[in-house]
Amino acid sequence: MNTKSQKQTIETKNVTSIKIFRYENKVLFGLGDYVGIESRITVKLANGDQVNFPCTAVHLEELALGAAFSQNSLKCKSENDIQPYDQLSYEKLLICYQEFSTASPIFCLTGSVHSGQILDVNYKEIFFTEDMSRHNVIDKIIGFGIKNDIQFNHCILMISSRMPLELIEKAYKSGIRNIASVSAPTKDAVLFARGKNINLIGMYRDSRFNVYTK
Repeated sequence: MNTKSQKQTIETKNVTSIKIFRYENKVLFGLGDYVGIESRITVKLANGDQVNFPCTAVHLEELALGAAFSQNSLKCKSENDIQPYDQLSYEKLLICYQEFSTASPIFCLTGSVHSGQILDVNYKEIFFTEDMSRHNVIDKIIGFGIKNDIQFNHCILMISSRMPLELIEKAYKSGIRNIASVSAPTKDAVLFARGKNINLIGMYRDSRFNVYTK
């Protein structure tokens, strides 16, 4: 899909234009701006229950699979089957950060979504997605892995959101052992990552980032 048609698709499904007011240089004036569109999805779980929650209407099949996994409706590999993390190349990771920070078309238009991607052992993008919810982003990535039988333990998860403990636990449960974020983790997330041999990296800014586990 070329850039023009991609933008048209984004505007139709997940982005709309509204009139807003901007205050700048001591003047309040009207202008048109883009905002994200909130959709909803209903996911049926294996026990017959249903969960309904807001989302951005991108990769909905993956979201449904990932949400079912997160609700313990789908099984994952035993922790004993997952190998320890790999030594990461910080130089290659920095290049991925630089590309990732401008990769989200919806964010570039609206600033209203989080984004995430999974990279293979060669630091190549396997899957990229966006959503208004950072949890949905992780669920979409997990769902993609379930759908395509991806073994996550040697892959790298890259996300735009902050990293609280619940997000790191969700990624860990799916087998992910390498996590990099544009934002920062909490203390509990760092302690959990250190205890579980997770590579945890964050606070990407221009040509630097922080390494929280080593």
